[in-house]
Amino acid sequence: MTFWGVFSVTFLLGLAGAMSPGALLTYTIVKSLEAKKKAFLVGFFISLGHAIIEVILILILLAGVESFISQPTILIIIGVLGGSLLFFFGSQILLDIKNNRVDTSFLTSTEAQFDSMVENPKKRLYSQHPIFGSILFLMSNPYWWLWWATVGVSIIIENAVSLTNPTAFWGLIIGKELGVFLWYVSISTALGFSSRFMTKNVYLKILLLCALFMAGYGIYLAISPIFKFL
Repeated sequence: MTFWGVFSVTFLLGLAGAMSPGALLTYTIVKSLEAKKKAFLVGFFISLGHAIIEVILILILLAGVESFISQPTILIIIGVLGGSLLFFFGSQILLDIKNNRVDTSFLTSTEAQFDSMVENPKKRLYSQHPIFGSILFLMSNPYWWLWWATVGVSIIIENAVSLTNPTAFWGLIIGKELGVFLWYVSISTALGFSSRFMTKNVYLKILLLCALFMAGYGIYLAISPIFKFL
């Protein structure tokens, strides 16, 4: 696949993952409210930490994928598992949007909510520099490991990502991390300057499009290796 083909896929998946409410988003909100006018740096550092740990993991996965790339049965199993998980994530987001269960309170967060967002046992973790905090939050998230072990590996195999294929490799890295970067820098900047660049309506529409793509691409990942090897 071309650079832009891999880039477009991973950009949308990276954006969808970053926009989904979770621990890292909560951490971003807390650090942004704390930093005030310098909040845009919080988004930048969190994105940087995110990129550092994911690039390291991608390099590890690439080394492992090469050992069974010629085994169709394993590739089919990984493709079905990865595609099914991606479809599940996308479907859950769509259901949450339909049933009005998406938490959008972060769009109107204020400094008065700062202390209430951080539980006492977690205050030490929240005090970390955003680069290290981002890495720690990702590594402590079991869904992040599960995503890369299934969906991530499926994307690598489907798009022939390898160190000997720089077009696909950089398409994966830049696309995935740019989606994360744009979201975290945007939301941290908005919170830091107390402005509303992102309304609830706009947020839900973007999330809806990303979730639809996530579910659709999940189906593609699940069935493509079956038709390829059977």
